[in-house]
Parts: sequence; structure tokens; C-alpha cells
Amino acid sequence: MTRQQMRLEARRARRAISAIRAAEMSVRVAQAVVSLPEFISARRIICYSNLPEEVQTGGLMSAVWDCGKELYLPVVREDGGLSAVRCLPSTALEADAMGIMTPTEGETLPPEELDLVIAPGLAFDRLGHRLGFGKGYFDRFLSGCRCPVVGLAYEVQVFDRVQTGPHDIPVDRLVTEERVYDCAAARAAQGEE
Repeated sequence: MTRQQMRLEARRARRAISAIRAAEMSVRVAQAVVSLPEFISARRIICYSNLPEEVQTGGLMSAVWDCGKELYLPVVREDGGLSAVRCLPSTALEADAMGIMTPTEGETLPPEELDLVIAPGLAFDRLGHRLGFGKGYFDRFLSGCRCPVVGLAYEVQVFDRVQTGPHDIPVDRLVTEERVYDCAAARAAQGEE
């Protein structure tokens, strides 16, 4: 399956999930994430603001604040890069060009100072290889991070193998409504990394 075919299949699978079911599955994903050692030890966390068909992150963002941690949201810059912008419960958000709710202002944090990245994706495999929308925003951002990366997806977005490109950055863990994949360990067992 080509990368484009996989994108189409993942989108089709996500669209087939009802809104009620997506909300229930997103709660299970959030519960699993907050119990991860990487989440527990992190102080500065960047989490994506979800599009309608993605794993919903509102509850996870609230959990970050409830635990006394700093929340950052990714904001696309004019140069095509991402910035980590601090988001408080009172921060005003507005839809960007892609319809993603982002802070209108706030302090930025260099990627290397983050403690945890919670990343979206259209498709993943059990080794943590990730397929996004094809613009490379997150991969370029992740290349500057030194912290663990946790991908969020519904189980229907997990494929046997995702084709990777030279600039693709895998996630360390993948959390779905059904399980937590230790992708870094799986890659190490296969001799990757």
C-alpha cells in the first residue's frame, strides 16, 4: 500500500467511527496517557489540538493543567515550521488556516526544552512509524526535540507497516483505545535505532 493509499484508508476508517464512539475511545486514550511514566515525570508537554476526526485531546489538555504541568500547543509559523506556544485555561484560541484551534498569543518554548510531545498522525505501525498529512510540520519539529514522543490514534489507524521517508521521525509509544504500544522497544528488538 502506498503512503497516499494508506492516508485514504486511514481517513476512511476514522470517518466510520461515530461521534459518541470517538468520544468514548478518546477518554480511554487519555486515561492511558496520563498513567504513562513519561507523562507523570513531564513538566512541559506539547499536545496537538485535534481536528474533528482525530483522537480528541480536550480531556488530555485538562489533565495536563489539573496535574500542575505546563501545556503547549503547536502553532504553524509563516515559514512552515511549528512553534510550541504556552496555553493556559484562559488562553484565547482561534482556528488557523487548517481549522486547528491555536493560541492567539503566548510564550514560546524551544523544542529541546519540552519534556513530552503528544503527536497526531493519520496512520502508525507498531514500530512507531508515523504518517501525517504529508506537509512534514511535525517531523521537522520532532527533529529538534530531545524528549519522548507519544502518538495518539484509534486502533483502526494502526497498520502492519508504514512506509517511511528519510525525514520521518517515529514515536516512542503509541496509545490507542485498546493498548499502549512500546514502539521504541519494538524498534530496538528489530535492530532499528
